[in-house]
Amino acid sequence: MNGVLYPLAAALAWVALAYRLVRGLRQDPRDPSLYSVGAAFALLGVIFTVSTPAVWARIDHAVAVPNLSLLISQSCVIAFSGTIQCIIIFWTEPQPGSWRRARWRIVWVLGVLVAMAVLFTAASRQDEHPTDAAATYANDPIYAAYLGCYIAMVALGFSDIARLCLPYARAAGRVWLSRGLRLTAIGAGLGLLYCVVRAVTLVEGLVGTDSKRLEALVPIFAALGAMLVIVGLTLPSFGPRLSRIAAWHVQRRSYRQMYPLWEAIAVTVPEVVLDPSASPARGVVRHVERRLRRRVVEIGDGIRQLRPHMDDTAAAASAAGTAAQIVAACIAYETERRVEAQGGDEEQRRARWDAWRAALPATARPADSADAGPQAPGVDHEDFFAEVRWLVAVARAMRASELPVAGSDQIGSRT
Repeated sequence: MNGVLYPLAAALAWVALAYRLVRGLRQDPRDPSLYSVGAAFALLGVIFTVSTPAVWARIDHAVAVPNLSLLISQSCVIAFSGTIQCIIIFWTEPQPGSWRRARWRIVWVLGVLVAMAVLFTAASRQDEHPTDAAATYANDPIYAAYLGCYIAMVALGFSDIARLCLPYARAAGRVWLSRGLRLTAIGAGLGLLYCVVRAVTLVEGLVGTDSKRLEALVPIFAALGAMLVIVGLTLPSFGPRLSRIAAWHVQRRSYRQMYPLWEAIAVTVPEVVLDPSASPARGVVRHVERRLRRRVVEIGDGIRQLRPHMDDTAAAASAAGTAAQIVAACIAYETERRVEAQGGDEEQRRARWDAWRAALPATARPADSADAGPQAPGVDHEDFFAEVRWLVAVARAMRASELPVAGSDQIGSRT
């Protein structure tokens, strides 16, 4: 388990560090939280890189100090805990008070690190144990004191992280910051479970029972907790981009789904359309919101042109009823137009209109404004996205297998 979860957590930490530094240095290189977050990611990268069994063995062999990797990784855990506390303080408290509180945590962390280094040096040198050194030597009194300092400090740090994150997550005001703080708190909770396992290891080592009984849980709680903290710390940065991607996808899908309704306007009243020959544009990827807004405007302009041929109660109709009224209005409008309009591009437009009319589903029942289906929004189209949803529903109804059409169903190719 150590050889799988630890390299994965290390890779995630190094990627997060690269992302944070590249983006942060470009935006504001003087932001103190940039360097504290970067330090946290670097510490996590070191922790899980060093804790990977293959790396652990190579480091200890190179320096000829058994289990030195244990001191390195656990010292980095202490430093990471203190760094996260400083980050949350910077996020949630104004300066200069935040710097004062952060300094006290730094001093406390340094004191514990010195005590751990002294205890580790005083402990007897023993064999390498890349995957279970802490559990193996928990029965040694000096190692026990060392582990006691480590567990107490880590538990205190993760408790403080959870205590700081949860209240501010409720009052953060920014959605992605709130989500990031909650994920960080959950990661801290897994860190506390890791401390519980390590405390059980320490107690069982001192009383002479099986200190390795829960060792399989250590990499699970440690790696998963760290991954959640990494995601939580980066979420305020890349989360808004996820929102933009989701919005882009919804807008692009709405743009395409609105095509049947837009096509009815484009072939009947082409003068209100910027590009009457436009396709559903499956491959559109740029300027999606602008194109969507343009399509909504063109549909609205076309419906206003068709309004004399529509029922005044159309705004209160269902999507199916509205689609039927628009189709009927297009037929009536086309009948009048063919009497009046001649020459120019009219022949080509009529051919397009005939093709559109032929592609409509067969009518099976009369239009009814009380038809089941989505109802028109109770606003006069001030809410743009409510309007988009409504127009998409009308466009879908226009392609339904049984479109209820009011009025004449036939029109000659020439009038």
